[in-house]
Amino acid sequence: MAVLTDLYQAAQSGDLYTYHFNMLRSVLEKSASFHGFSKFSACIPTDDADDPEGVLHARLINILSHGDYSLFEPVPMGDENKEHFKTILDGFLNRYPFNPDLFPQPAPAAGPAGTP
Repeated sequence: MAVLTDLYQAAQSGDLYTYHFNMLRSVLEKSASFHGFSKFSACIPTDDADDPEGVLHARLINILSHGDYSLFEPVPMGDENKEHFKTILDGFLNRYPFNPDLFPQPAPAAGPAGTP
């Protein structure tokens, strides 16, 4: 749970580094094993609009978790990878709900003139 809460907090703050993909893959692998799946990709929900076969996000995890990313020399994630990371993590947390006290959803941004 500690790793998952760290990932959630990093995603919420936007303070994401390339090594976070390694951590996310580890969480997905352990979750897949717990649920009896042989591949971590079984824990990545598909996105009908952007990734209907679930291939893109599994490939991103594969590619971005195998780089030479050091905790001691962190490299900030690019904006596009941050969005993919958040999509994968949010999909996982929605599919496998945990205690909402640990993973509170951010309040929606107010629209013009304070309308939701």
